[in-house]
Amino acid sequence: MKLKVLGSVSPYCTKKSNCPGYLITNDNEKILLDCGNGVTREMSFPSDLENLTVIISHLHRDHYGDLLTLGYASYVYNRLGLLKDTVKVYIPRDTCLDSEYLTNMQESFLEFLPYDDQTELEKGKLKINFQKNPHPVTTYSIKIASADQKIVYSADTGFRQNTIEEFAKDADLLICETTFLRNQKGAEDNHLTTIEAGTIAKNAGVKKLLITHFWPEIPKRKYKLEVQSVFKKTITAKEGKVLTLRR
Repeated sequence: MKLKVLGSVSPYCTKKSNCPGYLITNDNEKILLDCGNGVTREMSFPSDLENLTVIISHLHRDHYGDLLTLGYASYVYNRLGLLKDTVKVYIPRDTCLDSEYLTNMQESFLEFLPYDDQTELEKGKLKINFQKNPHPVTTYSIKIASADQKIVYSADTGFRQNTIEEFAKDADLLICETTFLRNQKGAEDNHLTTIEAGTIAKNAGVKKLLITHFWPEIPKRKYKLEVQSVFKKTITAKEGKVLTLRR
C-alpha cells in the first residue's frame, strides 16, 4: 500500500496546507480518507477518480469541504466519457450533509452510502473496518488492511474512552490526529495532545506513527518533538508526502 498526504491542518487551509485528506492506493484501488478543504489541489484528475472510494470519518466541514469540488470534477469527466463508474462516498449512518445539498447536487457523479461500526467493506484486496470515537458528532476511526499490511486512521477523537489502542494494535502505520501541544488542551476531551497521540501509538505497538491535524499557524516541528518524547518512530504529515509500506 501507498499513502499520499493531501492535507494535514485544521480547521482551515492555507496557501501551502490543506485540511485533512489521505489517499491510499493498492493495485488499482484508491481509498480517500476524508476530503477536507483544498485536498483536490494534491490530486491528479481524471486518473485519481478511477476506482476511487471516499470515506468521510465525520461530518465536520474541515473533513469534507472539498467534496463539492470532487463532485463537480467527477461530473465533468463523466460527461467527457473519461469516468464510467460513480465515485462512492461513505458517510456515517443517520447523518446528513448540509441539509442534503451535496447529495442532491445534480452536477456530480457521486454516490453516497452509509456505514457504521458494524460495516465491513471489501475493495479489491483491501478490507475496511470502522470503530466509533468519542467526539461531539458521530465519528469513526478507519482500518484498512491487506493480507499482510494494516493502516489505521484515528480521525478526530478524545483521549478518555478512546478505543484506538486496541483498534490499531500492531498496525504498520497509524495516522493520528495531534491537535494540541502538550499544555494547550482545556477541559474538553474532543481532540488529542502530542503526548496522548504518542501514548496511543506506544501502547498499540504500531510500527510507525504519522501525526497530523495541526493548527495551521504552529510549526509542525514542535508537534514532532513532543510526540517523539513518547514514541520515537514518528513522522510528520506534509502535503505531497508519499509513504510506501514495505512487506
